[in-house]
Amino acid sequence: MSRTTYAASSADERARLRSLAGGVTGALEALVTSDGVLHDPCADRSTPTDHYGAVLAALALTHHDRNETAHVLLRQWSALPAAQRGHEPFNRLGLGLLAGTLEQTTESDRVAAARTQCPLARGYPSNNWSLLAQALRVREASPDRLPREQHRLRSQVRAWTTRAGGFIDFPRHPDPQRGIATPVAYHLKFLLCLHLALGRAPDAELETALMRGLDWLGLFLTDSGYCGGLGRSNHALFGDACLLTVLHGLLLRPGALRPDTATEVLQVARNLRQRLERQQRDDGLLWLTPGGGCGEAAGWDGYMYLTVYNAWFAGLLSATLAGHPWLSGTGLPDWSPAWNPGPGVTEDAEAGLLRYRGARVDARISTRGQAVQGFGRAVADLRQAALCPFHVEVDGRPVLAPPVRMAASHLQDEPAVAGWTPMVESAGGLFGLTRLDALSVEPTDSGVTLTGSGAPVRLTRAPERTTLDRLQATLDWRLFGGRLGRRQALRPATLADHRWQAQLTIDDQEATLHYRLQLQPTSADVPARWLNPHGTRRLAGASEPSGDVHLSTLGPAECRADPPALWPAAGTTRKWQLRLTPSDAAASVFP
Repeated sequence: MSRTTYAASSADERARLRSLAGGVTGALEALVTSDGVLHDPCADRSTPTDHYGAVLAALALTHHDRNETAHVLLRQWSALPAAQRGHEPFNRLGLGLLAGTLEQTTESDRVAAARTQCPLARGYPSNNWSLLAQALRVREASPDRLPREQHRLRSQVRAWTTRAGGFIDFPRHPDPQRGIATPVAYHLKFLLCLHLALGRAPDAELETALMRGLDWLGLFLTDSGYCGGLGRSNHALFGDACLLTVLHGLLLRPGALRPDTATEVLQVARNLRQRLERQQRDDGLLWLTPGGGCGEAAGWDGYMYLTVYNAWFAGLLSATLAGHPWLSGTGLPDWSPAWNPGPGVTEDAEAGLLRYRGARVDARISTRGQAVQGFGRAVADLRQAALCPFHVEVDGRPVLAPPVRMAASHLQDEPAVAGWTPMVESAGGLFGLTRLDALSVEPTDSGVTLTGSGAPVRLTRAPERTTLDRLQATLDWRLFGGRLGRRQALRPATLADHRWQAQLTIDDQEATLHYRLQLQPTSADVPARWLNPHGTRRLAGASEPSGDVHLSTLGPAECRADPPALWPAAGTTRKWQLRLTPSDAAASVFP
C-alpha cells in the first residue's frame, strides 16, 4: 500500500469509527434524565452509581459538543456521597481524560475535585484493577517519583504475565500448576494500561511487554473481527474498546509504527469496527456481545451493564480519535505483529491455550482448563473449561457457540446447554471436566489431537453446612474481602473415586470435531450421573434446528445431548463427532 493510499485509508477508518462512537454518544445522551441520571434500557432502571458509566459518558459527550448534558451528569455524580461511588481506578481514568479536555471553567474545577475523591488502593481482588491503578500512578507521577512508579508497574507486569506474554488476571500470586486465569477481555485491558503508562514516558521493559502482549493476540484474532471467547466478559464490548484504543493510539502518532506494521494494525482495527457495526441496536447503542440480548441468558457477567460498557467505548474512542495525549503517546517502531501464524499449532502451554489453524478450520481451545474467577455457590462458569473449543471458524465463519456461565440449577435442569463440557451429578453436587492434571497435544496429518485426564471438578463452592463453616465465611467476607473464598477456585473439590480421560480431535480435511470420553471404573458407593452424554453446542444456522436453542455471546446456540446416564461401576467409553460445515452440520454418536 502506497503512503498516499494508506493515509487516505487511515483517515477514512478514523472517520467511520468516529461516526460509530458519535452514534453511541447520541444514544447515551437520550438516556440522561433532566436530573443527571443515566437510564439503562436492559436493566430498565438507572445505571448503578458505583460504576463508571456517568463519568465515561460525560467524556464522550464533551468530545461531541454535548457539554450541557455532560455537565448535568458530572454534577449529579460528583454530588453523591462517597459510599455510593465506586470503581475508583476507572473513574479516575475518565476524570483524568476529562481534565485534559475541559477548558478552565467551573466544570474543570469540579473534575479536579472529583479526582481527589477517587483514591487508588494498593491492591484489588482482580489484578487488572491493580494494574490500572498503577498505570495511573505512572501517568500522574511527578518527575522525581516517576522512576519508582515505573518500577512498581514493571514488577506487576513480570508477576502477572505468562512467558508467552498473556496477562494473568487471577490469582495475585500466580502458580500455573495450581491454576491461573487469563480472560481475553482483561488481557486487552492490560494492553490499554501499558499504553497509558508508556504515553507518560518511554520504558524499554514495558515496551517489550506491550509488543509481546499484542503478539499474544495471535491466539485469538480472526479476520472476521473477533477476539475473545475465553473467560469472563466473554466477547464483551469492554475489551473491544480497550483494543481499538491501543491500535488507534498507535496509528495516530507519526512514526510510532513501521509502514508495514501500520497497514496490518489498520486492517485489524477495520475488522473490529465492521463487526461492531453489526452489533448496533436500533437505538444507536451497541449490544455488549456479538450475539445481542441482555443479561445472563446472553452470556453477560453480573457486573455488565449496557450503558456502562457503551460509555466506556464511546468515551475512550472519542478521546483517542481526538488525539488526547494520554491515549496517543506510545511508539513501537521495532514491532512486527505475529498475528497470522502459519498452518498447525500455536500454543501458550502455561496458560493452557492452543490455536490450530488448518486450510479450513481455525480453532481456539482451552486445553488444561483455567481457574474460575468469581467461584461461587450458585453459578457455574464453563468459559475456561478443559478441552473446550471456545471459538472455532470454518472458512472464516464462526460455527461453535462459546461456553456458558449460568445458574447451576439451570444447568442441572437443562444440561445440554453445557455443550462440550461433560458434567456429572452426585449427592446433589455438580461436577464437570473443567481441569486436567495430565495433557498431551499431538499434531496429525489432517489436524491435531488433544488427550487429557483428571477427576470431575466441583463447579460451585460447597455450601456451609456447620456453624463453624458459616462463621469462617462471614469472617472471610468482613475481614479478608473474600480472599479465602477465592482461593477455593484454585483448589476446587473433586468427585472422590471418579476419573475420566477425554480426547478432542480436529480434522481439518473433513471439517469435523471428534470427541471421546472414557469414564474409568469406580468403586464409589454414592452413584454419579453423566448429565449430558454426547453434548455439542454450535451456532444455530439457517436450517431448522435439531436441538434446543439458547442465546450465546455469538448468537443463538443449538445445544444437544442425550438423556442422563449412570456412571457404570465398570466404566465405559463413548465417542461422538460434529461436522462443522453448514450443509452437513450434524452430530453423530458411535458405540
